[in-house]
Parts: sequence; structure tokens; C-alpha cells
Amino acid sequence: MKRRNSLLALLAFLVVGLITTSSLVNGQDIKVPEGQQGQTYYAAFPVAITLDGKFDDWKNIPRVTVTTGPQIPTDPEALETMTFASVADANNMYFWIDVTDKHIIAGTHGPNYFNEDSVEIYINGTTDLGVTAYTSGIAQITVPAVNIGKSSNQVILYGKDWEAVDAKAVVIKTDTGYAMEVALPLKNSIWSITPEQDNKIGFQIQLNGASKIDRDIKLSWSKADTSDQSYLNPSVFGQLIFQRVGADLPTPTPSPSPVAVALVATGNFSVNGTDIIAPDGSKFVAKGTNVNGSNWVWPRRTVDDVKLIVDCWNFNLVRVNSFLFMGQIKYPQYTTNNDLDAIVKAFTDRHIVVVLEAHDRIGTYYQGDDLNTLVAWFTDLARKYKDNPYVWFDTVNEPGGRKSLDSDQWINMNGRVIQGIRDDAQANNIIIVEGAYGGQDAGNADASPVTSSAILQNGKDVINYGGRTYPNIVFSIHTYDLWNFGDAKLADFFDQVQKLGYAILVGEYGVFTDQDTTGAAETTFNVTVPRGIGRVVWQWDGSDRNDLTASQVEGGGWEINDCAKPTNLSQLGKWVWADNHSTP
Repeated sequence: MKRRNSLLALLAFLVVGLITTSSLVNGQDIKVPEGQQGQTYYAAFPVAITLDGKFDDWKNIPRVTVTTGPQIPTDPEALETMTFASVADANNMYFWIDVTDKHIIAGTHGPNYFNEDSVEIYINGTTDLGVTAYTSGIAQITVPAVNIGKSSNQVILYGKDWEAVDAKAVVIKTDTGYAMEVALPLKNSIWSITPEQDNKIGFQIQLNGASKIDRDIKLSWSKADTSDQSYLNPSVFGQLIFQRVGADLPTPTPSPSPVAVALVATGNFSVNGTDIIAPDGSKFVAKGTNVNGSNWVWPRRTVDDVKLIVDCWNFNLVRVNSFLFMGQIKYPQYTTNNDLDAIVKAFTDRHIVVVLEAHDRIGTYYQGDDLNTLVAWFTDLARKYKDNPYVWFDTVNEPGGRKSLDSDQWINMNGRVIQGIRDDAQANNIIIVEGAYGGQDAGNADASPVTSSAILQNGKDVINYGGRTYPNIVFSIHTYDLWNFGDAKLADFFDQVQKLGYAILVGEYGVFTDQDTTGAAETTFNVTVPRGIGRVVWQWDGSDRNDLTASQVEGGGWEINDCAKPTNLSQLGKWVWADNHSTP
């Protein structure tokens, strides 16, 4: 656990003004209704757009300029404006956004992109435009200025349910600031939008800007959002209305980027290539926390914190840390969380994933009778929970020493557990297999690319253990000191894993082990977010130096002073809160 005592400063200004609408006058304009200021925008369709950063497709599209919003600076040097336009073709909605910005601040706040220069696009693709809380079909897509000059496969997006949207973006530097083109598929796993005459969807667009360090300007198009509530309440969105243009327009061509195809709902979690698929057919990206489990070294009861974990922090997964054996470690152990059934029921009843894992052999392997005990433990759990898809199994915590890779031990231990779950218990729940080198799966303590890795070298041997091929295997690493060397090393590793067709997540990250790992934690966000890779923070309790709050009691996530906007978060807590909520 890490003790970090930074406080989150929240800014709220209530300033609402007029929004002006203009159209380019050179050439033959596309004719659409002007719309009501800050309430309705008419998007022409079908219009062909190519995402190339040249913007010449947009020269005749009506534009709206936004100059007001809930946070306006008094310093003229901090003032910004945002001009946008939108159209659609048969496959995508497109947005062009131009930002005038004298001082671009980007890449200095980790995943807290709301605190620096960025654009937020909000879409309500449901039939209920008055809904007051986020549900499936409503998304926030944040496009930060840190993407300036990035190639399409490196673009970082963020927000709420942004992964399921499958947006594409191009961002460039301009003489007056920056500009972007964004494509949002009309059909994906969370919505199916049809561009028909007068068809309406919920729509909002906002601009975050920083002129020195933190955000000092927030512009908002929607007239209904006077106090920056769009990230919480979709009812304050305006409306985007589709408007058909003349038949003599060019025939629209699909975007060169692939359009997401909705996956079939199966009622179970499954692995499809590099993606984890949720029971409703959507892509699942873990945003989880480690919690106390059976025979654990801290006594706080996990079931008492369900509402805080789910309703306040918005975690969608808990990894339950348990010891199979008592008296084999130097720390006191407690039985206050030995009722795993109660933990499973409390969370899975709310459709929160519960990962059950064995913590006894950190830096080594279960062998002999210990391995038999491990296999029997998981086999019994699998028989009990095989009809509950929200229960996953993590075979062993942080296996293997840091000096070398023992492939045979790694393959056999994990293979035996997988056999017990799949063959003996006949359970098809997700199984997580952690890499070696103490779970970090990197044989080098430097910035060079990873070459010695259990997952890269022997992942196929675990999936195909004993001559059989086992489905629904997800690999995992823990990003601590061996990943303290910048983003490139972790990005290259994940790209290698995904090139092999494996699904992977980060089962633990934090800011301190026996040394400072803040850099590795920040790298974890920088690399996992654009790749849609899940991450699980260490640890909810707060009894070590990985604190989520700046409380002087323990520093646990349970100590927040407000469920909606806590002001006592640690730096790690701020990152996690932003990741789970996308805006402050």
C-alpha cells in the first residue's frame, strides 16, 4: 500500500452564454436547418468523409462555434473557442472540431484528460432522451490533445463506454491550436443508430482547456448543462437531428476504418481473440480493485463495502485475495472474509465480476501436495460456481522467481489447475493465468523490449495443455518495478501478446512495493487505455502504501468523504477515480 497525501482540487464555475452558428459561404453550401442555439444541431446525410486530417471534405458543412460554458477564465491568454460540424454516411457519424488554443497542455495528467486540453463528445443512442443516468447505449468519448501527430493505431481515447463505441480519430496541430476528425460507428455493441430524416439522438460536445497546469476553461455546447453535469446526467444533452441532403450529392463511401459489428449475447463471458466478451455481447474491459479474501492479512470485511466499491467508485470487477494455508507467512491472518460465498453473492448479484485467486506462493510455484491442494480448491470452487459467469478463476498470484524462467513449472502448475476446472468440474468460466517473474513476466529490469516471458514463450502450451485446447483463457501481468522504465516497453509487450491473439489484463498495479512504482502505474494507464486492456488496482483496504485516499486512518478506498465528488483522494486514487468516471 502506498501513502500519498495529494488532494484533488475541483473547480466549478456557473457561466452560461450565447452560442453562435455560422456556415462557410465559399462554394455551394449544404443546406440544413440552422437549429436552436445549444439545443439542436442538424447533421447532413449521406455525406462522404475520409478520416485523413486534411479536412477538405468539410468545406461546405455548416459549423457551430462555442465560446461559453461552465468555466470561463478571466485571463485573456487562457480563452479558447471550439468550432464543430457533424455529418453521417451509411456507416458512421463524423465530427470535425477546430480548437483555437494559445497554450496546449497535453500528456501531463496521466489519464485525467479532463484536466488538460481535450474534446468530449457525448452520444445517447437510446430511445430515451430524457434518461438521467448512464445506461447501455450512452457514451462519452474523450479525444485528448495528446493525440496530436499520433498515427491511427496509437490514438488514445477515453470516457465512459468509449471502448464499446470503437471510435476512430485523427488529431493535428494547427496555426491557431489543434483540430480533429472523429468517426463514430452507427452500429456497434451498445447502439444501432439509423440516419433517417428527422431521427433524433442525444448529443453534447464540450471542450477542456488548460493554459498553465490544470484545466482553467470548460466550454459546453448544450444550453441545458450549466454546471458540467453531462458526464453524470444525459438528460442535459441537446439533440442531433439527421437531415437528408439532395440526391445529387456524391455517393457516400465507407470509412477506411473497420466498423464494429455487434456481438451476439450468450449470457456468459467468453474470450474472442484478444477481447473479453460480456454476457450481453459487449466488449468487457476490467476496471477493478483487489479486495480482502479468505485467510487474508488484513481484517476489513469486503462485503461491507459493496456499495462503495460499486456505486461510488464504479468498479466492475473485484479480485479477491486469499491464502489457502494458515501460518506459513510472517503476517497475522484473519478469517473475517472466509465466507467466499457471501462475497460472491454480494457482488455477482450486481453483475460485478469476482475473481478468486490463490496468494500463497509469491515468487515460486505450488508443488507436490501443495499443488494437489491448489487444484482441489479450484475444482471445488468451479463445481460450485460453474453456472455463475461472473465468477472467474486466477490460478496463482505472482508465480516464479525473478532470476530465470522455469517454463516446465509454470506450464504444469497452470495446466493442472485448468484441467481441474475444465475437465473435472466441467466449468467454462474465465480462467486468468499470470505471467512468471513474480507475475510481472519481464526478464529484464531495464527499458529494452521483453524477450524472456512465460506468456510470450509458453502461453500456447498452457492453452493447449495435455493435448487439449482450452477456451476462455485470459493472461495477466502485474506492473510494478520491472515496468518502471517508460511506456514503450509495456506497449511493445502488449502488442506482442495481442499479435499472438491472446487476451490480457493487468491484475495488479500500484505506486509502491519495496520501492516507488508510480512511473509504472502511470505507464499502465497510458498503455492499457488506448488498447482496451483491463486493469485492477492494488488494493482497496489501504493498509500498505498504495492508498486510494489521503485519509490518515488507512488510506483505503472506503474512506472517501463523498460518493460523487470526493476531495480526499490520493494521487493514485485520482487516477483510478478518473479512469472509472472519466471526468472529475
